[in-house]
Amino acid sequence: MSAAIAWVGLAREFSGKGRLLGSWASSCLLLLVLALMGAVGAGAVVLLPHAASIPPVIAGAVTGATALPRRKQDETAQPYIKFMTLGIALVRERLVQRVHLDACTWSDRFIQGIETSAQLRVFVHDLKLYLLERHPLTAETKTINAIYTEVETAIDTALDVATSIDEACRQAEREPTDDELIARRQAFGTALAQCGHLLRFAYAHGRRRDGDELKSLRAKAASNDAFHHPALPPQRRWFERWLTR
Repeated sequence: MSAAIAWVGLAREFSGKGRLLGSWASSCLLLLVLALMGAVGAGAVVLLPHAASIPPVIAGAVTGATALPRRKQDETAQPYIKFMTLGIALVRERLVQRVHLDACTWSDRFIQGIETSAQLRVFVHDLKLYLLERHPLTAETKTINAIYTEVETAIDTALDVATSIDEACRQAEREPTDDELIARRQAFGTALAQCGHLLRFAYAHGRRRDGDELKSLRAKAASNDAFHHPALPPQRRWFERWLTR
């Protein structure tokens, strides 16, 4: 029962923050937390009948240890706290870190197919519309729009850097220098990092089955058809129109 209640509490706590079962590492840490909670509950059941035989001095010492002053109000990872929770606080801390790393790893791998700023702009715009349709709440809408604004600013900066470098190389009839290549790569990398924030929002607030739709958005942005379309549809001859009828 203790493990079941712990699962409900963790699922509610990590809602909108990540996926508890996002990887094998996070799944193992989650199972370890639940096992420790179950062990504590079972141990309490076994030891509770013998509580009357505990010397009052020991009980007072343990109770007083919980009231020791802390150096900071928000510092909950003190060594004695980790000891008193039988390692649960330490494992839970690792679980929080692992869930965050799973989201970062997923977003980094997902965005590898985007190679230019133009593709990134198309993908980010479609991703924003996708998220706004599925998260109509006011608070979530503000978050999505705020992240999108930061991504757009980073993309504009990357485009300005690339345009200025290309113009300088065209006028001087030369190849880009190493410093210019580094500057272009850094600007585009910053835009990718900002896009990762929007992807992590989709990862944390979405479901696993949304991955196929996100992949279709990425494929659409990375395809050359998104930027090169014929001006007019191909004309059919008179007998082709007659055969169609």
